[in-house]
Amino acid sequence: MKKILLTICALFVVFAAPLSAMEWGGLVTNDTGAAIVTMPDVTNTTINQSNGVSVWFKNPIGEDFAVSGELLYKYKFSKPKDIDGTFINIFDVPLLKVSGATEAGSGILSLDAGRFAYVDNAGAVVSGTIDGVAVEYSLPLVKLGVMAGYTGLLNTLNNTNLSRADYSKEAKFYDLAYGIAPIGISAEFPYLLGNQSIGIQTYIMLDCGDNKSDSIPFYANLVLSGPVTNSIYYNLATTFGAIDFKDFTNYTSFSLMVFPTQAISVNAGVDLGLVIDGNGYYSQLSTAAGGQITPRASFTYGTDKLCFDLGGKYILAYNGDSYEGISFDLNTGFVYNIFSDLQVGLSGTASFDTTEAKTNSYTVNLNIALAF
Repeated sequence: MKKILLTICALFVVFAAPLSAMEWGGLVTNDTGAAIVTMPDVTNTTINQSNGVSVWFKNPIGEDFAVSGELLYKYKFSKPKDIDGTFINIFDVPLLKVSGATEAGSGILSLDAGRFAYVDNAGAVVSGTIDGVAVEYSLPLVKLGVMAGYTGLLNTLNNTNLSRADYSKEAKFYDLAYGIAPIGISAEFPYLLGNQSIGIQTYIMLDCGDNKSDSIPFYANLVLSGPVTNSIYYNLATTFGAIDFKDFTNYTSFSLMVFPTQAISVNAGVDLGLVIDGNGYYSQLSTAAGGQITPRASFTYGTDKLCFDLGGKYILAYNGDSYEGISFDLNTGFVYNIFSDLQVGLSGTASFDTTEAKTNSYTVNLNIALAF
């Protein structure tokens, strides 16, 4: 572990060192919050506190490319009612990449290589930090892409969507993730139907961990998007998944986005998760995304000084015979730029259980960020 951390720090210094044209800066953050869970006879309250500091840099390599990185330290303190609190130190390098774009033939060739954030076009397969490479070649009528990544060197303490590599060890300030290697190819046709865009992506997930499985998950995305009018846009994304081309799953999301003014946006849509078995018949899927219908809507107002958002969704789950309500969730947030380098935010969530369990949850967070 120490060798890995020393190697990462050394690379950070080597990339950052050369350089008169280098840009750099930093951010100091504070996150103070509370989480409350209520049941018919019990109320549990947890106080959460986190402070952190990060330093970033960006240094050009020639005219078309640049190397950029970020070094982060923060701690998280959590104190449930009547239970001893937990304190976790977190060290991470969230970003360390070479990126850029250059003309190549009749198109533009772009590259990200190193550690960077990657999201597939449906947001349903790969969404988060990876170590790897992503290349895209943009032509007038089509964009072609390929990516390959690895998760086994990432810090699960700062990437909570990843599984730990070794559950037998106590989590320290850097906790290696389980090794998964996503590999994907993509094609996007931005003007195939007028101004409408069609994107196709396929992925396989290679298990590179100690408990590796011989099965290979396969995913395919199809995304349709574009304008309906000058102020109304839509996005339709569907994702099919399978393990060894059996037990097919599907997750579909539709969004309609309206921009009545430059400062206001309204988003309404629905998410649908189902599973198709090996014979092609729909059946119940027990995972969070499957077997559910989730109508949702949100409102955002934003200017140079402030941003306010309010959203909600209603989750219905398939119980074997029909769909029934599970929860009604609300979220809101307010961010205000006091100065160009000082930002204050307040956010909250509420989840109302509509089942017989009546387990409701609430959170509130105060965020302060100071740039330097």
